[in-house]
Amino acid sequence: MNWRIGTSVMNWRIGTSVVAMSFTTMASFADLEFREIAEEAGAPFSHESGAIGKRWTLEITGAGVGLLDYDADGRLDIWVIQGGPLKDRSGTLPSDRLFRNVSEDGQLRFEDATVAIGQVATEYGMGIVTGDIDNDGDVDAVALNFGRNQLFRNEGAKFQWVEDSEVGKPTEWSLSGSMADLNNDGWLDLYVANYMAFPPIRKYKVCRRMSMRVGYCAPSNFEPTADRLYLNDGNGSFIDVSAEFGIQSEKERAMGVVIDDLNADGRPDIYVANDMAMNFLWLNEASSTFKNDALFSGVAVNGHGMREASMGVAVADWDRDFDPDLFLTHDVKESNTLYVYEHPGWFSDQSVLTGLAAPSLSKTGFGTVFFDVENDGDLDLFVANGSVSMIDAQISRRVEPPLRQTNQLFVNNGDGKFNEIASTSLSQFEEVSRGAAMGDLDNDGDIDLLVSNNEGPLRIHVNDSRNANGQRNNWLGLRVLDGARDAIGAVVSLANQTGERKVVRTDGSYLSASDPRLLFGLGVEEVPQRVYVRWSDGKNEEFSNLKVNQYHTLQRSP
Repeated sequence: MNWRIGTSVMNWRIGTSVVAMSFTTMASFADLEFREIAEEAGAPFSHESGAIGKRWTLEITGAGVGLLDYDADGRLDIWVIQGGPLKDRSGTLPSDRLFRNVSEDGQLRFEDATVAIGQVATEYGMGIVTGDIDNDGDVDAVALNFGRNQLFRNEGAKFQWVEDSEVGKPTEWSLSGSMADLNNDGWLDLYVANYMAFPPIRKYKVCRRMSMRVGYCAPSNFEPTADRLYLNDGNGSFIDVSAEFGIQSEKERAMGVVIDDLNADGRPDIYVANDMAMNFLWLNEASSTFKNDALFSGVAVNGHGMREASMGVAVADWDRDFDPDLFLTHDVKESNTLYVYEHPGWFSDQSVLTGLAAPSLSKTGFGTVFFDVENDGDLDLFVANGSVSMIDAQISRRVEPPLRQTNQLFVNNGDGKFNEIASTSLSQFEEVSRGAAMGDLDNDGDIDLLVSNNEGPLRIHVNDSRNANGQRNNWLGLRVLDGARDAIGAVVSLANQTGERKVVRTDGSYLSASDPRLLFGLGVEEVPQRVYVRWSDGKNEEFSNLKVNQYHTLQRSP
């Protein structure tokens, strides 16, 4: 089913206030169109939470989805995380699924390749992290679980579970993760966001609502725990350096994580979204340690000084001023928060001024991504929603789980404000959405979205958007390589009037991993492009005469 919406925005200035008025015209609007195709494209999947009516908090945390070209054929494949039973995990267990992209002639098709990849992940899954850990050109994966995590090394379109890896030794509740070269040695390191110390199911105590009905326990009922930092040992595995690098000096309930240079010193920093607590900003010190500077940088709490239930996190230069901004999703009655980078070491909460606060108050946000819907050069925003508190109206209708909400798309007007667009397939379904990943599944030059749902189906939303003239805007696609692997952490800037800036990454959102390739929306601009690349070690390189409306591989010079 196709859903379309046309929007145009006019700003009326009244005194010192700006009122954004939305209306539809026949002459001037973008045609935003998405199609949901998971079932018809051969990627049916339904998440199993293990819910049996006991209202275990674990069952509503959800599971993520990852995009990765595991067989290096130029087409993005899909790794979907699975849960399964909680009370009895003996016998045959459901596994994560890997859907191989076998599309031809522009028609998206997938086939289940779970058995073919050689390993089946059957832990109670949460999140996925992707990156080339051994610099051999194949993308590897870390499955984050309730229990032991699993490192899967890609051995040429087949995955080998590295059972003796340090990554799998702690038995903790891990949610999200991120890979980046944190110590500038040419190898990707790993940060794992751990949630909380959750008791074994057999010892779990129930919580009751005001009505005395059994409900989901708040995170404050459980002890916080520390995250983990692993340095790559250069041999395809990791060393746990959490304690000596200062990461275990603070404990909270982490849910989301991104890595970026957040104070302009040339070193990648780690930002962690914590549930019902102050967030972390681990600044990368020259002494190979990390210091939490979130409070002094303005990103620990919101602009009112309040701690929030932070879940998902996205980072991007949404206002095109050449520095990274942060967006966090939160619980119902707490607005989502946009932290705008003002100068090195300081962010300000601009959620209200940008129009992102009010529309989020009735939702509970999780996965989130910045992406350019129609390739006009402005970054838009998607938020996957799903409650964590039972909704009375759904209880009365005997809806299970009674946590369903619709997702949200916010379009960047180009004037510092966002408008919510409610009539695309992205907002069609009322489900318990958790993970969100972005990437160009059909290689047609626009970003498609994947959404994972708790106790629900995988959703694949294919982007068919057009501009006001009914045409597709122009674009530039880049795969940026440092040696054989994707150059995670490299900063790429367009040398045109917009100066758009993007970072090569797969992390962010919630429990999920996205396409490492970069897509720049060019609008009607047709001339070949020039870009500047700042590699993760600070060296710079220029690439020119890049034709539009196609993908290019940028290989770092020796």
